[in-house]
Amino acid sequence: MPSNRSLSVESFKVMDVLKRANELQAEGHKVIHCEVGQPETGAPSLVAQAAIDALTEPKVMGYTDAFGLLPLREKIAQHYLKKYGVEVDTKNIVVTTGSSGGFLLAFTSCFDVGDTIAIASS
Repeated sequence: MPSNRSLSVESFKVMDVLKRANELQAEGHKVIHCEVGQPETGAPSLVAQAAIDALTEPKVMGYTDAFGLLPLREKIAQHYLKKYGVEVDTKNIVVTTGSSGGFLLAFTSCFDVGDTIAIASS
């Protein structure tokens, strides 16, 4: 049985839109997906090969640091320095598996229960 709190959590609207778009597509309607930022092309060949290499190299698999792999965070910091001239400490970089998790972490780190914030309606 779900908790009372879980019953009060609204669905992630973009997933509702994606579900309906998929239903329409299954019914034979032509649908152009613009709801979740899903890429229309496959991964670049270098990325695909890196994934294959990672899956076939036993020492690569496993849990990572909660903030993401340090070498990746270091590369991100280098990118910001090179592209924008901004020094970003790796302790201030968090790698997530998607934007929703990133937004959740960002917002919960900025606000406490009872804080008043303003959000524009669309």
